[in-house]
Amino acid sequence: MNVREIEQQLGIPRANVRYYEKEGLLHPRRGSNNYRVYTVEDVEELKKIRLLRQLDMPIETIRAVQAGEVPLADAVARQEQLLENEAVKLGQARAACRSLLADGVTYAALEPARYENVRPVLPGRQQAEPEEPKRPPVEGAEWAFHPWQRFWARSLDLALANAAAVIFLALVFHISVLNTGTRLISLLSTVLGWGVVLAVEPLLLRTWGTTPGKWLLGLELRTSRGEKLRCREGFERTWGVLLQGYGLSLPIYSLYRQYKGYRRCEECEPMEYDQHGGFQYYSLSSNWLGVREAVSAALSLALIVPGFLASCQVLLPPNRGDVTPAELAENINTLANRQNYSLWVDGEGYELAAQTVNVQEDGGPWVEYVCGQPFSDTPVYTVETDENGFVTAVIFEETGDFSDGDPGAVWLPVSRVSLVLQSFAGASGSGLALARSPLLQDLASAGTVSASGFTRTVGLEMEGYQDGSGGLLWSEEDAESGWYRYTVRVEKTS
Repeated sequence: MNVREIEQQLGIPRANVRYYEKEGLLHPRRGSNNYRVYTVEDVEELKKIRLLRQLDMPIETIRAVQAGEVPLADAVARQEQLLENEAVKLGQARAACRSLLADGVTYAALEPARYENVRPVLPGRQQAEPEEPKRPPVEGAEWAFHPWQRFWARSLDLALANAAAVIFLALVFHISVLNTGTRLISLLSTVLGWGVVLAVEPLLLRTWGTTPGKWLLGLELRTSRGEKLRCREGFERTWGVLLQGYGLSLPIYSLYRQYKGYRRCEECEPMEYDQHGGFQYYSLSSNWLGVREAVSAALSLALIVPGFLASCQVLLPPNRGDVTPAELAENINTLANRQNYSLWVDGEGYELAAQTVNVQEDGGPWVEYVCGQPFSDTPVYTVETDENGFVTAVIFEETGDFSDGDPGAVWLPVSRVSLVLQSFAGASGSGLALARSPLLQDLASAGTVSASGFTRTVGLEMEGYQDGSGGLLWSEEDAESGWYRYTVRVEKTS
């Protein structure tokens, strides 16, 4: 039997069960998973403890009775006398209240000596035992052992921090998490998100005693002294959350650490990072908890939107509206730099060497290319312009062939084409429209697509090759020669 079943069967709060164990009145064994297992004997022991506590018998007395140091009859007789004395005291206090009400006395005119005789000190009265379990420092609060309450509070705080990190990357460094092949960028945004949490959360706990997510879920955090955490304590606890609660956000291990935290919370055991610091986590939101959790989940999802929109804006090139060939080249170079893509072109569409390099082409002699020198006599793309010199169409073409042996696989330059299309079509419209634009989809599939005032036509002709997926071409089996021609044309239609 676990603690939840104990709570349901006996009606004893799990916090009380833990308190009895801590005070040495109960000794459940540990199962193979290191969680407490309560036997029939433990249940009977709890029933006895509950009865004696209902008699207001102190914990020390119950412990002595359990150990056989004090006979039960003596303990009950002593408790009866204490209760009788308490009843007398309460009766006298009640009489004093009646006298005060009858006299109609005000606080300014109160004469304590007139009423003190009804509050005698009872001989032999021992100091009352402290109430158990220890209550939170706020009236009406409960210790926070609801796992989903804590999970959604933390999720909202992380969502806020991650949104701030994504927007920071977008606005300051022009880095978009929507770019393809951005595992490093995703890792960077995660690290920055936790950096925000580590920097801000200790300050909030020190000044406010809570965080936005905790506040929404009605949670607050205090030290064992009932005080707000100092900045150092808050930082150590937040670091503990990252390390022990989320496993440094490492894949799989993070899920394992969160599962372990869920089980500890479900068993009413403090988290490791709370237990080591003696921190007390309590809740004021027993009412409407389900609604609070739903609102927190909705806000966590909604916070994806501003980061997504900021990342979409980063996809837009610097030159907007009608662009000249030189401005188109500047758009391409800017977006290539943002996306960490190796491409540098001039105003005529020729690829330039970003640094001085030596290149051996098709087994021929080594050729030195000086920084800024065109790599080839063939441009990456060509443009068509109107009478005002503005680009009206961009054409991309690549051809290839083989005649001896098997060339293996050939990758079509889909990423390069996508970059050129972003630089041209992105000069009009919003970042969100560009991110969702069909112009940037299925660039390896022949066909025509129109969207946002542009028409894109993809052509793919080949012989001796067979179309794979995602822009991959395979030479056909037993083919002695082959060729392909890949063309993309994007033109303004409005």
